[in-house]
Amino acid sequence: MLRIICLALLGVVGCGQAPTAVKEGKGHTALGPLTEAAQPKEVRRGVIYVPAHSSVYWGFDRVESEMAITLYIRNLDQKQGIVIHSARYFDSAGKLVRNYVEQPGMLGPMATADYVIQRMDTSGGTGASFVVEWSGAADGEAPMAEAVMIGQHGNLGISFTSVGRTLGDQPAR
Repeated sequence: MLRIICLALLGVVGCGQAPTAVKEGKGHTALGPLTEAAQPKEVRRGVIYVPAHSSVYWGFDRVESEMAITLYIRNLDQKQGIVIHSARYFDSAGKLVRNYVEQPGMLGPMATADYVIQRMDTSGGTGASFVVEWSGAADGEAPMAEAVMIGQHGNLGISFTSVGRTLGDQPAR
């Protein structure tokens, strides 16, 4: 009987704190302001392609399960910041859905920027993707970008990651 009461209390009181709600497109790390002094003199630019999925097919009958997506852009350099110029989100047909970076911003050393697409937003479809444009010091580390997809189908949880692919460094504009 004591077990039943404890379980009932646990169900009423809960375990830990409720998760913090994250609004569409807003993660927990914002890009810093872009100042003239913070920009490196010798610059290289790069582009990273990140596959993502706002829904996945479940089974053989083409039933789709919605997925929440978080795009993470990680500055791997321990000493220097990088500039994030854009984080564009495309649908399965290659049409631009939105750009999550309204103006270029600084991402500090070892910092991570994250952008969230809610589970019910299926505008990207099963073949969604991101294209991240960045610039940094010529002798600095290139950033890493990845997408984490989380969803559920019935009582089963679904989660997986997708690592970005560098499309090549480009000279500064």
